[in-house]
Amino acid sequence: MENNHLVLREIIDLFVEPSRKARYVYLWEKPKRRSQLLDELLHDAGYLRHDRRRELDPPLSDPDQLLALMRKKGAGKTCHAFGRSEFDGQETDLCAALAEVAGRMCEVVLYSREAKVAFVEEHDGHQFILSVK
Repeated sequence: MENNHLVLREIIDLFVEPSRKARYVYLWEKPKRRSQLLDELLHDAGYLRHDRRRELDPPLSDPDQLLALMRKKGAGKTCHAFGRSEFDGQETDLCAALAEVAGRMCEVVLYSREAKVAFVEEHDGHQFILSVK
């Protein structure tokens, strides 16, 4: 779990708008506030850096299409999952995680650490690919 805690910090550092980063780091530093951090992080993509996110419009429910988009950005076989899924807080198979969450509006981020690319789905169905490239 410690490694996933550090991965969550990496996501904050890479993808959260500088104006909100201090707030998210504050919550990250307090393990009892993890659920609040995830609620704030995944509820409104407005706090994710505009220059590092691409909205998928229309949203995709086909995990194979999402996997192809992430693989184009360099994603490998595994991801770190955070949010409302059975994979929360785990490193897991990217394809299986996408199949579990795609199109279900479940507030989740699936992050491929080696590629620094993530899939985010909000509660209202908006989806994003986050990438530093």
